[in-house]
Order: sequence, then structure tokens, then C-alpha cells
Amino acid sequence: MSRTNAILCGAALLLLAALSPAQQTGKPKVDLTGTWTGHTVLGDGSRAEFSLILAKADTTYAGKITDETGVIPEMQIKSVVFKDPDLTFEIDFPNGAATQLIKIELKVEGETLKGSWLDEEGNSNIIELARKK
Repeated sequence: MSRTNAILCGAALLLLAALSPAQQTGKPKVDLTGTWTGHTVLGDGSRAEFSLILAKADTTYAGKITDETGVIPEMQIKSVVFKDPDLTFEIDFPNGAATQLIKIELKVEGETLKGSWLDEEGNSNIIELARKK
């Protein structure tokens, strides 16, 4: 009887180890850290090239938007939420002497982030970024 109990205990331990999240070999965790480059279409219809630079911050990400041409000013991102495959955040876009809150929703698709921005007046347009290698 003790040999049977030992076999059952061993089988139970193997089953627990196989079901443990640390042991799962399923989908790997996505890491968005790095520079993503691409474009958006602004409210006036013009295309603006920019970079999104992301870094790990506690349980989420921190980052900024930069633009080498000066069309889009450098802005820190805020209210960042990443629930694979969705990344959302906000920026305060300079609008004259004031700022305008812009909400950004992106979806991870392999090595790309695709989605859109939405301003307080309901204007929206696309964003497409690719991981810079």
C-alpha cells in the first residue's frame, strides 16, 4: 500500500509541475521595450513620422514620443496600460498655449503596433509603428 501511495504522490507532483505557470511553454510574454518608428495622420490630413520609445516601469511601461523633423513635439506618455495584445496610453499634445488630451490605442501584431489616436473633439486617425532593429 505504501508503494501505491508513493506512486500516486509522485504522479500528483508531476501533474502540478506540468500545470505550473512557470513551466508552461505556451505563448511567450511580449516585451515592448525599445524604439518603435512609424507614422500617423494628423488632424489636418498631413502624415507625421515619429518614434515611440518604451521602457519598463514597475508593472507597465513609461516612454515618450519623439520626432526628428519637429512636426510632433517630444511628449511623455501617461496612463499606460498593457494587456497583451493591447497597449493604451495618453499624451498631452501642445495646442497653442494649451494642451489637448490625445488617447492612443495600439495592438501588438508581431513586430508592429497598429491602432489609432482619438482627441477630445472625436477626431481620430491611424497609427502604424514597427520595432526598430
